[in-house]
Amino acid sequence: MTSRSRGFVKLRSAALATATLVTATATLVTVTATLVTAATALWESPAAAVPIPGGQITTLFVPGAGVRLNAVITAPADIAVHKNPLVLQPSGWGMPAVGSIGSAYKLSSGENFVSIEYTARGMYLSEGEVDLFGANDAADASAVIDWAIANLNVDPDRIAIAGGSYGAGMALVAAARDPRIKAIVADSPPGDLADALAPNGTPKTGGPWALAIAGAATNRFTPDLVQRGLDLALNNTGGAFAGVVSQHLLADAIPKLNANGTAVFLAHDWQDSLLPSGPVFTSFDELTGPKMLYMQPGDHSTGGGAGQVAGLPNPIWDAGIRWLDHYVNGADNGIDSEPVVNLAPAGTGPYRHFDSVAEAVADYRPFPLSVPAAGVMGADPTENWSQPLLSGPTTAVAAVPYVSGTMAQLAVAPAVPLGTVDRNLAGVWRTAPFAAGTLVSGAPRLSLTATPASSDLTLIGILYDEGPDGTGKEITYRPLTRHGLQPGAPTEMNWDLAATYWELAPGHRLTLTVTSQDPIPFVSSTPMGSVVTFSAPSTAELPITAS
Repeated sequence: MTSRSRGFVKLRSAALATATLVTATATLVTVTATLVTAATALWESPAAAVPIPGGQITTLFVPGAGVRLNAVITAPADIAVHKNPLVLQPSGWGMPAVGSIGSAYKLSSGENFVSIEYTARGMYLSEGEVDLFGANDAADASAVIDWAIANLNVDPDRIAIAGGSYGAGMALVAAARDPRIKAIVADSPPGDLADALAPNGTPKTGGPWALAIAGAATNRFTPDLVQRGLDLALNNTGGAFAGVVSQHLLADAIPKLNANGTAVFLAHDWQDSLLPSGPVFTSFDELTGPKMLYMQPGDHSTGGGAGQVAGLPNPIWDAGIRWLDHYVNGADNGIDSEPVVNLAPAGTGPYRHFDSVAEAVADYRPFPLSVPAAGVMGADPTENWSQPLLSGPTTAVAAVPYVSGTMAQLAVAPAVPLGTVDRNLAGVWRTAPFAAGTLVSGAPRLSLTATPASSDLTLIGILYDEGPDGTGKEITYRPLTRHGLQPGAPTEMNWDLAATYWELAPGHRLTLTVTSQDPIPFVSSTPMGSVVTFSAPSTAELPITAS
């Protein structure tokens, strides 16, 4: 065969593969539209099954723990012929039961699961009040399992739960409580609720309002949750959700999941501006049973949303469905021998694979900071310096909620001209260029000596990938707020930026900015226009692979 002929064959094969993918995608879109239309039409006619390609769909109310829960059941056509595996799919925040219709259809038509998508208590048509991952939410899941076993010819030894966002949190609390749940898929779950809404005590500007708006018309809240929400959204109370039963949701669930031997599949997006990915990344190695982790660029649930909601080809939910098929149905699909940790760089690039998070995280290197006027990261640690800065916003913006992460996922994140950052308002420090590039893998640590003019101080740290042209792309960020400080007295401000996995190109450098105002993502407690003095000793510890 000539080289020209071989080239033609390759082009023809690529064209056929592309055409096949387009056809499959179009089919999934058509089926998803049919499912949504059927579910909507059935809303007022409960318990009437409608045939769909490869199965059937029903909408009805199922019994929770003392309340009725609105549900959509997607099942194989031959549900009565044999025992069936069951997967619960709790809804996301502010979403009806059909929020996982794409993955539900795939699981029922491809892997023969009976899928029960249900709206959590206190939302939409489900009765009760929002429990925010409490004991009632966990009891509801167990009650739905009981009902399914009694009514849907479900095999009690083949039960799973899967969800995204709020539904992922529901999956964690349900599986932690009920050992009948053999496997879970949790995409973008909450880790620490209080810290998600006010990281390090710093209220977010967008997150609380987005949740309030999404739930205001459809959710019913307890007086306690109403008061906490108002304190956070209106009064900027950083600790408004501290002390809720489910505050440390992930940390509380892990020991119970380990005891139950649950097979746990977790996924998260690096730039998630609503429910940060850090707790999932840093806690993953604590799981002792079968486990798998996927991390990729994106904002809240954008990495897996297409697979969960629409059923489109998607690395997260494609792997998650195989995970459930293996650990619930016993399918010999090889996922148990695949890499445990799968990290797509937070910038761009294919997934990298590891046996653990610990294997992926780089060693920390200290970079003493110079006086900001010099702007050196990696300065003489014995240097004694001090520099006052005014408190005001600059062009160093940590994130635009729900925009920055989505742009990162699409590999179109804008570069900030770092020369425009006002050095009278921000500390700016730069490393030397890395001739061979480097990898930033882990959570950068900051230790700054700061002297506030008032008792309240907020600092926002941002780490950039700075190119030779002086523009930088945000790698990671995180704020810190402290109250009750002594005005005019130096204090150590120690905090970690969000964990990341970022590949720095050859010739690029790392640039750190620290400001006291960043009003797009955060509410600062530092009085605008006040003076904050940075001084030695101040250090950044960076998890990098090259000197």
